[in-house]
Amino acid sequence: MTDKKNKRVLGDEWLDWDGRKQEQDTSESRSTFLYLSLVVLALFVVIVLLFWYLVLPRFESFGQGWALVITGALGAAALFLVAWYIILVVAVVGNRRYVNVCLTRGSRLFFIMLPFVTRLAASVGISKDRLSHSFIRVSNELAGPGKGPGPVLVLFPRCLRADIRSRARELCSGYEDVRLHTAPGGTEARKIIRDTSPGAIVAVACERDLIAGIQDVAPRIPVIGIPNTRPEGPCTDTTIDTDELKAAIEYFLTPR
Repeated sequence: MTDKKNKRVLGDEWLDWDGRKQEQDTSESRSTFLYLSLVVLALFVVIVLLFWYLVLPRFESFGQGWALVITGALGAAALFLVAWYIILVVAVVGNRRYVNVCLTRGSRLFFIMLPFVTRLAASVGISKDRLSHSFIRVSNELAGPGKGPGPVLVLFPRCLRADIRSRARELCSGYEDVRLHTAPGGTEARKIIRDTSPGAIVAVACERDLIAGIQDVAPRIPVIGIPNTRPEGPCTDTTIDTDELKAAIEYFLTPR
Protein backbone atom coordinates (compact mmCIF):
# COMPACT_ATOMS: atom_id res chain seq x y z
CA MET A 1 0.00 0.00 0.00
CA THR A 2 2.94 2.33 0.64
CA ASP A 3 3.99 2.12 -3.03
CA LYS A 4 0.51 3.17 -4.13
CA LYS A 5 0.61 6.08 -1.73
CA ASN A 6 3.97 7.26 -3.06
CA LYS A 7 2.65 7.32 -6.65
CA ARG A 8 -0.15 9.76 -5.92
CA VAL A 9 -0.17 13.42 -4.94
CA LEU A 10 -2.19 13.70 -1.75
CA GLY A 11 -4.40 16.71 -1.13
CA ASP A 12 -4.15 18.72 2.07
CA GLU A 13 -6.98 16.79 3.74
CA TRP A 14 -5.28 13.43 3.08
CA LEU A 15 -1.72 14.17 4.19
CA ASP A 16 -2.20 11.90 7.21
CA TRP A 17 -3.31 8.94 5.08
CA ASP A 18 -1.18 5.88 5.93
CA GLY A 19 -1.83 4.00 2.69
CA ARG A 20 -4.40 1.65 4.14
CA LYS A 21 -7.54 0.81 2.20
CA GLN A 22 -10.33 3.35 2.67
CA GLU A 23 -14.08 2.97 2.34
CA GLN A 24 -14.91 2.89 -1.36
CA ASP A 25 -18.56 3.74 -0.80
CA THR A 26 -19.08 6.58 1.66
CA SER A 27 -22.66 7.29 0.59
CA GLU A 28 -24.92 8.25 3.48
CA SER A 29 -28.42 9.68 3.45
CA ARG A 30 -29.18 13.14 4.80
CA SER A 31 -31.26 11.56 7.59
CA THR A 32 -28.09 10.34 9.32
CA PHE A 33 -26.88 13.88 9.98
CA LEU A 34 -30.38 15.06 10.92
CA TYR A 35 -30.92 12.26 13.45
CA LEU A 36 -27.49 12.64 15.04
CA SER A 37 -27.77 16.42 15.14
CA LEU A 38 -31.07 15.99 16.99
CA VAL A 39 -29.23 14.00 19.67
CA VAL A 40 -26.53 16.68 19.90
CA LEU A 41 -29.18 19.38 20.09
CA ALA A 42 -30.94 17.52 22.90
CA LEU A 43 -27.64 17.36 24.79
CA PHE A 44 -27.18 21.11 24.31
CA VAL A 45 -30.65 21.74 25.74
CA VAL A 46 -29.95 19.44 28.70
CA ILE A 47 -26.73 21.35 29.40
CA VAL A 48 -28.63 24.65 29.28
CA LEU A 49 -31.24 23.32 31.72
CA LEU A 50 -28.57 21.89 34.02
CA PHE A 51 -26.76 25.23 34.03
CA TRP A 52 -30.06 26.95 34.88
CA TYR A 53 -30.66 24.52 37.74
CA LEU A 54 -27.18 25.12 39.19
CA VAL A 55 -27.07 28.91 38.92
CA LEU A 56 -30.70 29.77 39.72
CA PRO A 57 -30.26 29.68 43.54
CA ARG A 58 -27.33 32.09 43.30
CA PHE A 59 -29.33 34.54 41.17
CA GLU A 60 -32.31 34.24 43.52
CA SER A 61 -30.05 35.45 46.32
CA PHE A 62 -29.67 38.73 44.37
CA GLY A 63 -33.43 39.11 44.02
CA GLN A 64 -36.38 37.65 42.15
CA GLY A 65 -35.77 39.95 39.20
CA TRP A 66 -32.36 38.44 38.50
CA ALA A 67 -33.82 34.94 38.70
CA LEU A 68 -36.43 35.88 36.10
CA VAL A 69 -33.76 37.37 33.83
CA ILE A 70 -31.57 34.25 33.84
CA THR A 71 -34.60 31.99 33.44
CA GLY A 72 -35.85 34.02 30.49
CA ALA A 73 -32.43 34.16 28.82
CA LEU A 74 -31.71 30.45 29.12
CA GLY A 75 -35.28 29.56 28.18
CA ALA A 76 -34.99 31.72 25.06
CA ALA A 77 -31.69 30.02 24.16
CA ALA A 78 -33.24 26.57 24.50
CA LEU A 79 -36.30 27.57 22.47
CA PHE A 80 -34.08 29.08 19.77
CA LEU A 81 -32.17 25.80 19.38
CA VAL A 82 -35.37 23.78 19.14
CA ALA A 83 -36.98 26.21 16.68
CA TRP A 84 -33.82 26.34 14.57
CA TYR A 85 -33.74 22.55 14.28
CA ILE A 86 -37.42 22.39 13.31
CA ILE A 87 -36.80 25.00 10.60
CA LEU A 88 -33.78 23.00 9.40
CA VAL A 89 -35.79 19.78 9.08
CA VAL A 90 -38.67 21.54 7.32
CA ALA A 91 -36.24 23.19 4.88
CA VAL A 92 -34.44 19.94 4.07
CA VAL A 93 -37.33 17.47 4.02
CA GLY A 94 -39.94 19.82 2.58
CA ASN A 95 -37.57 21.70 0.24
CA ARG A 96 -39.11 24.99 1.39
CA ARG A 97 -37.22 27.94 -0.04
CA TYR A 98 -38.83 30.48 2.28
CA VAL A 99 -37.36 28.86 5.39
CA ASN A 100 -33.92 28.82 3.80
CA VAL A 101 -33.91 32.57 4.38
CA CYS A 102 -34.50 31.91 8.07
CA LEU A 103 -31.51 29.58 8.09
CA THR A 104 -29.10 32.03 6.50
CA ARG A 105 -28.29 33.85 9.72
CA GLY A 106 -28.23 30.56 11.63
CA SER A 107 -25.92 28.81 9.18
CA ARG A 108 -22.95 29.33 11.45
CA LEU A 109 -24.75 27.25 14.08
CA PHE A 110 -25.18 24.60 11.37
CA PHE A 111 -21.39 24.39 11.06
CA ILE A 112 -20.71 24.73 14.79
CA MET A 113 -22.70 21.55 15.39
CA LEU A 114 -20.74 19.55 12.80
CA PRO A 115 -17.71 18.55 14.94
CA PHE A 116 -19.99 17.46 17.79
CA VAL A 117 -22.12 15.39 15.41
CA THR A 118 -18.94 13.92 13.88
CA ARG A 119 -17.74 12.74 17.30
CA LEU A 120 -21.13 11.24 18.07
CA ALA A 121 -21.13 9.47 14.69
CA ALA A 122 -17.67 8.01 15.36
CA SER A 123 -18.89 6.63 18.70
CA VAL A 124 -21.60 4.62 16.92
CA GLY A 125 -19.34 3.38 14.11
CA ILE A 126 -20.09 5.93 11.39
CA SER A 127 -16.91 7.16 9.72
CA LYS A 128 -16.06 10.83 9.32
CA ASP A 129 -16.34 10.55 5.53
CA ARG A 130 -19.80 8.96 5.69
CA LEU A 131 -21.05 11.56 8.17
CA SER A 132 -19.57 14.31 5.98
CA HIS A 133 -21.40 12.85 2.98
CA SER A 134 -24.68 13.09 4.90
CA PHE A 135 -23.87 16.67 5.96
CA ILE A 136 -23.18 17.63 2.34
CA ARG A 137 -26.54 16.19 1.27
CA VAL A 138 -28.26 18.33 3.90
CA SER A 139 -26.26 21.41 2.88
CA ASN A 140 -27.17 20.85 -0.78
CA GLU A 141 -30.86 20.96 0.10
CA LEU A 142 -30.37 24.42 1.63
CA ALA A 143 -28.98 25.86 -1.61
CA GLY A 144 -31.99 27.47 -3.27
CA PRO A 145 -32.46 27.24 -7.05
CA GLY A 146 -31.20 30.03 -9.27
CA LYS A 147 -28.01 32.01 -8.78
CA GLY A 148 -26.78 35.49 -8.02
CA PRO A 149 -24.89 37.78 -10.43
CA GLY A 150 -22.02 35.94 -12.07
CA PRO A 151 -21.57 32.56 -13.73
CA VAL A 152 -22.04 29.09 -12.31
CA LEU A 153 -18.55 27.96 -11.35
CA VAL A 154 -17.83 24.23 -11.63
CA LEU A 155 -14.76 23.15 -9.67
CA PHE A 156 -13.04 19.83 -10.44
CA PRO A 157 -10.28 18.12 -8.44
CA ARG A 158 -7.10 17.13 -10.25
CA CYS A 159 -7.67 13.46 -9.33
CA LEU A 160 -10.77 12.96 -11.51
CA ARG A 161 -10.41 10.05 -13.93
CA ALA A 162 -9.53 11.18 -17.46
CA ASP A 163 -12.62 9.80 -19.21
CA ILE A 164 -14.95 11.24 -16.56
CA ARG A 165 -13.17 14.59 -16.81
CA SER A 166 -13.56 14.62 -20.59
CA ARG A 167 -17.26 13.76 -20.38
CA ALA A 168 -17.88 16.40 -17.72
CA ARG A 169 -15.93 19.04 -19.63
CA GLU A 170 -18.05 18.37 -22.71
CA LEU A 171 -21.19 18.67 -20.57
CA CYS A 172 -20.13 22.03 -19.12
CA SER A 173 -19.27 23.42 -22.56
CA GLY A 174 -22.92 23.10 -23.52
CA TYR A 175 -23.93 25.87 -21.10
CA GLU A 176 -23.17 29.50 -21.88
CA ASP A 177 -23.06 30.75 -18.28
CA VAL A 178 -20.89 27.98 -16.80
CA ARG A 179 -17.16 28.26 -16.07
CA LEU A 180 -15.13 25.11 -15.44
CA HIS A 181 -11.86 25.13 -13.49
CA THR A 182 -9.62 22.53 -11.91
CA ALA A 183 -8.54 23.30 -8.35
CA PRO A 184 -5.56 21.25 -7.09
CA GLY A 185 -6.30 22.31 -3.51
CA GLY A 186 -8.21 24.62 -1.20
CA THR A 187 -5.89 27.61 -1.68
CA GLU A 188 -6.24 27.43 -5.47
CA ALA A 189 -10.02 26.99 -5.19
CA ARG A 190 -10.32 30.16 -3.09
CA LYS A 191 -8.27 32.11 -5.64
CA ILE A 192 -10.46 30.85 -8.50
CA ILE A 193 -13.58 31.88 -6.59
CA ARG A 194 -12.17 35.37 -5.96
CA ASP A 195 -11.19 35.79 -9.62
CA THR A 196 -14.43 34.39 -11.04
CA SER A 197 -16.95 36.02 -8.65
CA PRO A 198 -19.49 33.26 -9.30
CA GLY A 199 -23.20 33.46 -8.66
CA ALA A 200 -23.23 29.80 -7.61
CA ILE A 201 -20.76 26.94 -7.28
CA VAL A 202 -20.91 23.25 -8.14
CA ALA A 203 -17.92 21.62 -6.45
CA VAL A 204 -16.66 18.11 -7.14
CA ALA A 205 -14.26 16.72 -4.53
CA CYS A 206 -13.91 14.27 -1.68
CA GLU A 207 -16.08 14.85 1.37
CA ARG A 208 -13.18 16.30 3.36
CA ASP A 209 -12.42 19.01 0.80
CA LEU A 210 -16.11 19.74 0.23
CA ILE A 211 -16.74 20.31 3.94
CA ALA A 212 -13.87 22.81 4.14
CA GLY A 213 -15.02 24.58 0.98
CA ILE A 214 -18.68 24.79 1.96
CA GLN A 215 -17.76 26.31 5.31
CA ASP A 216 -15.65 28.91 3.49
CA VAL A 217 -18.30 30.22 1.10
CA ALA A 218 -21.80 29.18 2.25
CA PRO A 219 -24.26 30.81 2.61
CA ARG A 220 -22.60 33.84 0.95
CA ILE A 221 -22.49 31.89 -2.31
CA PRO A 222 -24.89 28.98 -2.88
CA VAL A 223 -22.96 25.72 -3.21
CA ILE A 224 -23.85 22.20 -4.28
CA GLY A 225 -21.20 19.63 -3.39
CA ILE A 226 -20.83 16.41 -5.37
CA PRO A 227 -18.71 13.87 -3.46
CA ASN A 228 -16.51 11.71 -5.66
CA THR A 229 -16.05 7.97 -5.34
CA ARG A 230 -12.53 6.62 -4.77
CA PRO A 231 -12.18 3.05 -6.07
CA GLU A 232 -8.36 3.37 -6.05
CA GLY A 233 -8.19 5.26 -2.76
CA PRO A 234 -7.86 9.02 -2.25
CA CYS A 235 -6.48 11.49 -4.77
CA THR A 236 -6.25 9.24 -7.82
CA ASP A 237 -8.66 8.07 -10.54
CA THR A 238 -11.78 9.28 -8.73
CA THR A 239 -15.19 9.22 -10.41
CA ILE A 240 -18.57 10.95 -10.28
CA ASP A 241 -21.99 10.48 -11.82
CA THR A 242 -22.11 13.07 -14.61
CA ASP A 243 -25.91 13.01 -14.48
CA GLU A 244 -25.66 14.39 -10.95
CA LEU A 245 -23.34 17.11 -12.21
CA LYS A 246 -25.80 18.01 -14.97
CA ALA A 247 -28.70 18.17 -12.50
CA ALA A 248 -26.73 20.49 -10.18
CA ILE A 249 -25.79 22.88 -13.00
CA GLU A 250 -29.34 23.08 -14.31
CA TYR A 251 -30.65 23.58 -10.78
CA PHE A 252 -28.67 26.80 -10.50
CA LEU A 253 -29.46 27.91 -14.05
CA THR A 254 -33.18 27.71 -13.29
CA PRO A 255 -34.49 31.29 -12.78
CA ARG A 256 -35.52 32.15 -9.23
